[in-house]
Amino acid sequence: MRLRFVPLGLVLTALSGAPALALEDAPPASGATPDAGTQAKLDLAHRFTRRVELLRDSLVTPKWMRAGDRLVFWSREGKDGGTWVLAHAKTSELKPLLSGEHLRQQLSSLMGKPVTAPRFFDVAFTPDEQGIVFQLEGKTFGLGLTGGRVTLLPPEDRTALTLSPAHFFAPRGGALALQRPGGFAVQDAAGATVVERTGEQHLDWRIPERPWSPDGRFLTVWREDSRAVHQVPVVDYTSALEKVTMMPYAKAGTPLPRSELHVVEVATGRVTRIPPVEGETYDWFAGWNPEGTEALCLHLSRNAKRLDLTAVDPTSGKRRHVLREERPETFVTGLDFAVGGWAKQVTALPEGRGYLWMSERDGWRHVYAYDRSGKHVRQLTRGAFPVHEVVGIAPTGDALYVLASADSGAPYEHLFYRGSLKGGALTRLSSGSGMHRITPSPSGRYYVDTWSSRTQPRLRELVPVTGGPRVRLTTSDASEVESLGDTRPEALLVKAADGTTPLHGVLYKPRDFDAAKRYPVLAYIYAGPFTTMVPWSYVGNHMSLTASGLAQLGFVVVMLDPRGTTGRSKAFQDANYGRVGQTEIPDYVAALKQAAATRPWMDLERVGIHGASWGGYFALRGMLTAPDFFKAGYAVASGALEEEAIINEPYLDLPSANPQGYAVGDNLALAGKLKGHLKLMHGTSDVNATLSVTMRMADALIRANKRFELLIMPGQPHSPMGPASRYFQDDVGLFFLRTLGSPQ
Repeated sequence: MRLRFVPLGLVLTALSGAPALALEDAPPASGATPDAGTQAKLDLAHRFTRRVELLRDSLVTPKWMRAGDRLVFWSREGKDGGTWVLAHAKTSELKPLLSGEHLRQQLSSLMGKPVTAPRFFDVAFTPDEQGIVFQLEGKTFGLGLTGGRVTLLPPEDRTALTLSPAHFFAPRGGALALQRPGGFAVQDAAGATVVERTGEQHLDWRIPERPWSPDGRFLTVWREDSRAVHQVPVVDYTSALEKVTMMPYAKAGTPLPRSELHVVEVATGRVTRIPPVEGETYDWFAGWNPEGTEALCLHLSRNAKRLDLTAVDPTSGKRRHVLREERPETFVTGLDFAVGGWAKQVTALPEGRGYLWMSERDGWRHVYAYDRSGKHVRQLTRGAFPVHEVVGIAPTGDALYVLASADSGAPYEHLFYRGSLKGGALTRLSSGSGMHRITPSPSGRYYVDTWSSRTQPRLRELVPVTGGPRVRLTTSDASEVESLGDTRPEALLVKAADGTTPLHGVLYKPRDFDAAKRYPVLAYIYAGPFTTMVPWSYVGNHMSLTASGLAQLGFVVVMLDPRGTTGRSKAFQDANYGRVGQTEIPDYVAALKQAAATRPWMDLERVGIHGASWGGYFALRGMLTAPDFFKAGYAVASGALEEEAIINEPYLDLPSANPQGYAVGDNLALAGKLKGHLKLMHGTSDVNATLSVTMRMADALIRANKRFELLIMPGQPHSPMGPASRYFQDDVGLFFLRTLGSPQ
C-alpha cells in the first residue's frame, strides 16, 4: 500500500484508536497555529534546550607543546574578556600572549568590523611551534608566542592548514598528507606532491587519525571498498525532477565493506599494500609503536565475538599477529568501539616492552599487560568497577594512569587514578566528583584535568602527576544559566524489572513545579546498547538538554540507563545479549512505577514515551509491548534490528545464527498491539536509520487498521538541522501537550 508524501509543514494526522483523554487547556489540533500561551511554553522549552549557549566558558581544549611542559589555552573571563595564554607547568606561570583588548583591536582591523566577544573552538601550534593558529568566522589567524602580533593567513598557507581536519602534518620532516574527496595526496616539506591517488565510485581512500609514524617517514592510508555493499536510495525533492543518490549501507546479514591498509613512504613515494586479514572484519588503525617500527591494527569479527591485534612492518609490508581476545558466548565489544573505543583498546609500551590491552574477561573492563610477542604477562587493574581508558604511563618508573569508575558510590563517574605496571590497587588523583577528561603533557610530568559534575560547572586545572598545587586555567560562569531557574536533574536509583539490578536515572521537573499538582510523565528513552545517556556532568548531553526543555512544557521527564547499556559490568551489558528489545521497556516501566510510588505528583495515568534513533525503536517498542501503560509515543528516525550490521549484529549475532532474537525484537510484527496515540517522524536524507524503516512501520500499522500520525521532513538527515530542528522540537512538544495534557 502506497503512502502519500506531504510537503514540509503538513502532517498526516488521525485520531488514535484509544479514547481521547479529557484535557484541560489543550493546545489547538495538529496543524493549527499555537496560541500565545502555548507558544510561550515552546519558547521557554527551546531556551532550556539551548541553555549551554548561556555558559561563559572557554570552548578550546588546551594544547601542549611537544617539549618544555608548556601549553596554550583560551582564558575567558566575563562577557567581553579573554585572550590566548601560555602556561608554564613547571613554574605555574600563566602569561597572556597579548591583552584581550589588543587581541580584539587587531581582529577588528583584520576583519573590517568590530569584534567584541570572540568565541574560539580550537587552536593549533604552527609546525615550528613558534606561534599558534586559530579561526574566527571562517578566517584563519596566526599569533606568535612573542610579539603579540595577529596576522590573517591566506587559505592556501600551509600554516593555515594545521587546523583543518582534512590535512595531516607529519610530526617531523615537514611532509603533509591531504584528504581529498575519495582520494589523497602527500606533499614533501617543499610542497611538491610525491604521492597522489584518486578514488572510484564506492572505492575510496581514507586517511585515519594519527596516521604518521613518529619520525614522519611513513603514512598509513585505508582503501575502502563498498562496491559489494547493499545500497539505499536518498531522494532529493528540491525540484520537480527528483534526483536519486545511492548510498552504501551494510544491513544485517549482507556483505560488509572491505578495508585494505596501505603504507606510504614519503622519501621514495612508494605505496605498499598490506594484505588484509581473513574473514569479514571491521578494521581500525590503532597508531604506531613509540619507535615507529610497527603500525598497529585492530580487527573485529562481524559478530563481534573476536578482536585481533596485528602489527605491520612499514618497510617490508609484512603483518604479524600479536594477540586475540575471543568470547564465543557473547560479544567482545560493540558499536561503542566503532565510534572511538578502538583508540582506547591498546597502548604500545616504549622500547618494545609490549602492550597494555583492555579486556572484560573477568567481568569488568580492566587493563592487562602483554609482551611484544602477544604473551599475557599480568592483569594490572582489578576490582568490581570498569577502567575506561589508559591515559598514560610515567616516563620513568612503573606508574600507570587511568580513568575509571572505582568509587562505589558513583558508578558512572570518570575519575583519574594512578596504578602500577606491576599491578596492585589504584590511588585516586581526581580532586572532585563528576566527569574528568585528562590531557597529559608529552613529558608525562603534568596534566590538564577538565571536569564538571551535575552541580559544578566545568573547570580546567593544571596539575603535576606527583601532586602539589592545582593551577586553575579556566572557570565556567554559569550565572546566566542559573537565572533560568533550577535546571539540575533529580537523581533516581531504582531496581530493574528483574527486581535486583540497580539502575541509575534522572528526573526533570518544570521550573515552576508545584508538588500539589499531578504532572503527566514522559519517558525520554535511548537505550541503545553501545552508550549511556544519563548525565553526570554540568551540561550533560543533547538528550539531557532536550529532556530539561520538555519538562518546561509541564511534564515530569525521566531518563534511565537500562540493562544492556555500557559503563557497568559485562553481566550488566549482557542482560539483553541476543534479545535486544526484550528487557529495556520492562526496565523503564518498573523504574517509572518505583519513582511514582514516592512522588504522588507523577501521574501514571498519563505517560508518554519519546526517543530518536535507537530511542525511536524503543519508543515504538514501548507503545507496542506496554500499550496499556504508555498512552502516547513519538518515535523519531526509528531503527530496526535488520538495519545496519554494525549497530545490530554485535548484540544479536548474525540473523542466520539468531533468527529467533531478530523475530522477537521486530516491531512490525506487533503493529496490531497499538492502543495509544502514536506519531512517527523521519528525514528523507537519513543514512543512519533508513527511511524504509518508518515506511514499513507505517504500512504495517495501516494493514492492522491502526491510526497514527506521520511527519516526513524532506532533505533532513538523522537529526533535523537548521529551521527544521526547531520545527521538529515544537512538534514533539505540541504532540504531547495535545495527547497528555497539562498539570492538574
